[in-house]
Amino acid sequence: MKSSTVGSQEISGLEAQLEEATDPQIKIDLLHELAWNLTLRDTPKAYRLATQAYELSSSGEFEKTPYLPGIAGSLRSFIAINTDAGNYDQALTYSLQAVDILDKIPDEQTKINLIKVDVLGTVSWTYRCLGEYAISTEYALRGLKLAQSTGVRRYEGGVLNILSVIYAESNDLPAARQMGQKVVEYCREAGNFRGESIALNNLAMTYLEMGDGQQALATCKESLRLAQDHGIEKVVITALSTLGEIYLGLKDLVNAEQYLLQTLQLARDKKAGSDELQCLLHLGKVYQLEQKEQAALAAFQEALLLSQAANDRRSQFQCHELLAALYEQQGDLGTALHHFKQYHLLKEQVFNETADHKLRNLRISHEVETLKHESEIHRLKNIELEAALAQVKQLSGLLPICASCKKIRDDAGYWHDVAVYIRDHSEAEFSHGMCPDCVQNLYAELEEKRRNKNVR
Repeated sequence: MKSSTVGSQEISGLEAQLEEATDPQIKIDLLHELAWNLTLRDTPKAYRLATQAYELSSSGEFEKTPYLPGIAGSLRSFIAINTDAGNYDQALTYSLQAVDILDKIPDEQTKINLIKVDVLGTVSWTYRCLGEYAISTEYALRGLKLAQSTGVRRYEGGVLNILSVIYAESNDLPAARQMGQKVVEYCREAGNFRGESIALNNLAMTYLEMGDGQQALATCKESLRLAQDHGIEKVVITALSTLGEIYLGLKDLVNAEQYLLQTLQLARDKKAGSDELQCLLHLGKVYQLEQKEQAALAAFQEALLLSQAANDRRSQFQCHELLAALYEQQGDLGTALHHFKQYHLLKEQVFNETADHKLRNLRISHEVETLKHESEIHRLKNIELEAALAQVKQLSGLLPICASCKKIRDDAGYWHDVAVYIRDHSEAEFSHGMCPDCVQNLYAELEEKRRNKNVR
């Protein structure tokens, strides 16, 4: 869910700067920036660096007046690391600390604001993992508004990525797809391979929920390729898990089991608790379809224990639902009823009328803010256009123009293409397209063939 774009080469550059840093503040900034960018690549190292930054921010010359941006920057890494590991209670503790600190730091410098965007995003993701969708959305929208104010699009894309997942899981699939596609576009524009791979994975899940398994498969494979090419280990694990889930949706149990078993081993090796949990859920479904009931039961029970330890209510009710269906299939109606009751109880806690109403209002708020933001962008573009036109208007007067080829004659008697002349005598630039009339005139035969094909 993180927004940073740096790769291995840039990380090496940050490490070199850290070795040379003597100013305490600069050193702290480099430490927490390195930690943040290593959370998906080298978690133990990321934790060590974040801890060092956190301690330095409250010691030495900062003992009386702690360096709050350094503390906030360290906390964003702690939140992300614990969320990825499935330690949601600990992540929530760090989240509350981070929010308290954020409120004490004024929105001034772009650098600080971008840290705040990342922190708000990680806090939002933690609440989403806990099933608190309304609170999660509140923090995401707060982060989005701040990201938009910075003008740094890749950070806006990071928060929109979180919102796309929230919308998908609350069954607003068209909005999730639209938002997911926008995030992919933003990340590609910024060269943010990590963000793009995460966004593609989330978009693949949305396609799967919408019943388009083949598009989901193609999108997820693209996510996996990007993550592998750029050494983003955590996203590789998530993408492999998603592939397993997609193959399960396509009823390709052989591939589903293969990918999920591979993912399970990687998740355990890397202590990626959230991925391990989801993998067990889907692997249990595969075993159930393969009529391996005991293996399915073991997978569901292990997933339930992990979800309870993480206080992940969203995954808990999923586990209870699956266990209820399995026990009913086995004829153990008493145990099935127990799990069915737990399923309904927990689901009501996550998706209740009050929460749904609040989430609906937040969605409307987001849509309104988006329209305002896009209107402002259009307004600024119109100002730029008006300025360009003003420059063009400076060319007003009698311009000698060829009646045949439309070239313009300059004061020295030379003839120039009209686009070249205006470009050289103003600040306007031209882009090229083709109007419908010209398309018809130039490609009439091709258009006629297309229409005939469509008629048949």
